[in-house]
Amino acid sequence: MTRFNRMLLVAAGAAAVALGGATNGWADAAGAKKEAQEIFAMRCTPCHGPSGAGDGPGSAGLTPKPRNFTDPEWQKSVTDAHIENIIKFGGIAVGKSPAMPSNPDLMAKPEVVTALRELVRSFKK
Repeated sequence: MTRFNRMLLVAAGAAAVALGGATNGWADAAGAKKEAQEIFAMRCTPCHGPSGAGDGPGSAGLTPKPRNFTDPEWQKSVTDAHIENIIKFGGIAVGKSPAMPSNPDLMAKPEVVTALRELVRSFKK
């Protein structure tokens, strides 16, 4: 990180504190979406695949196979709350595969969970 970037980061933090933590909703949503895309790429793609079809390289040895997010019937059959619960608490919490891990670090990031759910919904064919 360059000296300029560090100074910019400190200034942004100071501005947020001075504003009492007020933030720009659009910037928050954009940041959450970016973080969700990064999380999906790192944590979800190995099993669910980059297009959400359940065909990631780690899916070969799994039984049951990872969920295919492109399946319109599955998309119709689940609520947004169900998807968010699986993201946060893992498969076992909703009676599904224990191979689907929980993401306890996302409990304090509801905007990222929402963005992940929206990403899962976007795979619908």
